[in-house]
Amino acid sequence: MSHNSLFSYSFDEFKQVVTDLGLAQFRAKQVWEWVFKKFVFSFDEMTNLSKKDRELLQKQFPRILPPVKKLQKAQDGTVKIVVELHDGNLVEAVAMPDEDSLTFCLSSQVGCPIGCIFCRTGKDGLVRNLTTEEILLQVMMLIRKIGRKPSNIVFMGMGEPFLNRKPLFAAIDALTDQSGLGLATRRITVSTSGITIGIDALAKRPGEVNLAVSLHSVDDQTRTRLVPINKKYPLEKLRQSIANYCDATGRRVTFEMVLLKGINDQEIDAFNLVNFCEGLICHINIVRFNTFPGCSLEPASENEEREYRKILKKAGIPVTVRKSRGGDILAACGQLSGSGNEQEK
Repeated sequence: MSHNSLFSYSFDEFKQVVTDLGLAQFRAKQVWEWVFKKFVFSFDEMTNLSKKDRELLQKQFPRILPPVKKLQKAQDGTVKIVVELHDGNLVEAVAMPDEDSLTFCLSSQVGCPIGCIFCRTGKDGLVRNLTTEEILLQVMMLIRKIGRKPSNIVFMGMGEPFLNRKPLFAAIDALTDQSGLGLATRRITVSTSGITIGIDALAKRPGEVNLAVSLHSVDDQTRTRLVPINKKYPLEKLRQSIANYCDATGRRVTFEMVLLKGINDQEIDAFNLVNFCEGLICHINIVRFNTFPGCSLEPASENEEREYRKILKKAGIPVTVRKSRGGDILAACGQLSGSGNEQEK
């Protein structure tokens, strides 16, 4: 947002800011604990700091968190926030509470350059990348609204994460820093449309960050129609990167499949996917298509989806169907846009 945002600094950098203000260095740890452990976002409430120290910090950081531009809550408990950035652009993030978990779905770009035909985000193309700070702000603003930190983070919101790798990886490092939220890397998932250089880079990083690939078809012609970036990163190249990732990390890759009526939902599509998965450590996650204004696509029928799953299971490939959340507020997979124009619930 600006150089006067607390979230633009690492903990070590913040310690330097504190000492430059003439405060004792241990004050940095106190502030960090208030923000990242107790989720207090007002210096006035940081009671173990003197009034003078609080005033100095307030002058340096007039606002720890900006206000949420818009908040919507779905019938199933899903919460979507619209965040207004310093330049007036809007970005969306989603919190999905479940019985024993809380998942935050974060955005990495304003808009998206990929243009998948079943996804609302890419309809107007890419506006710009998000900074590390803007990614972290989504997390902290959701925490402020929900009242607790997430158990899982998924980069499945607006944008292609691997086309914004440096801020993405810096945000992951910040989220897993023990002085901050201290999330486990195995609780973080990055979803990509198939940017092989990003997959290769993730494979070389420490930790256990999960990889999901928005696959949808293993026929190049069909996949290029659905996911246009396939023209630059065709299936043969993509599969090699995935195989290298599996070999290097020993971790399982999730393949996301949106099944669309008459496009990729036939038995031959399932058999081709079985062949593609041979030799890979993988899991298939079927994502039911979530419609949005202006889209004429239709989801696969229940029967076609059932037969598709049977073929995968018979081949010994684990397959699940993702539970759709927040569809009534356009917060489900593929529905984010950053427009903030949906009717509030």
